[in-house]
Amino acid sequence: MKTITGLSSKWKHHALLAAMLLAGVTLTGANVFAQNAKLELSQLDKLAAKASQVANVSLEGPMLKLAAEQMQQKASTLKSGKKLAAADMIQRLKGIYVRNFEFAAPGGYTKADLDSVMNQLQSGGWKPMVHVEEKKSGETTGIYVMEEGGQIVGMAVVAAEPKELTVVNLVGPIDFSQLGSLGNLGGLGSLGAMMGNSKPQLEHRPDAKPNPDSNAPAAPK
Repeated sequence: MKTITGLSSKWKHHALLAAMLLAGVTLTGANVFAQNAKLELSQLDKLAAKASQVANVSLEGPMLKLAAEQMQQKASTLKSGKKLAAADMIQRLKGIYVRNFEFAAPGGYTKADLDSVMNQLQSGGWKPMVHVEEKKSGETTGIYVMEEGGQIVGMAVVAAEPKELTVVNLVGPIDFSQLGSLGNLGGLGSLGAMMGNSKPQLEHRPDAKPNPDSNAPAAPK
């Protein structure tokens, strides 16, 4: 596993992508699908009530196919290479799941919330691939992959910082060169952000209240 520390936010994203490419893992052409590559994320949905901004995406089956078809049509009309790349990748995936929560103050989520995801990634065939740690901000980003029969059948990204928690779970064959293009699909901008693109467009919740009684958990190691 590659570890990156002490980088500015701008350079961290570029280093993260570079580290994945340098890892030398071939993630394309997988024809197998491991059902257990899908993480259980429903336990995080309760955090939406406390968050100031929320992104919740669950695409699979017919909905995923429809998203790919619509994006392919738009790509042809607009002659957009990014949308075409996203459509191509989505057609090969079995599921896309994103949970992103931004809070007005630290303490919006607990260590138990984070552990509910990390415990799944520390067992069940997941392998840590990249670890990025920001000492100054307390932000930690980890990338995990699942391999089956010599093929990569799933990927998970967990980004934890004092006022934000993001989990991205892709199930199916993955091409890292096309990951950033998924940010063009509504609600998946967090992927683009992790690859150095813009922040996701999230749902604004002006009525959300910070939780002053708890502290943000330490970033996962």
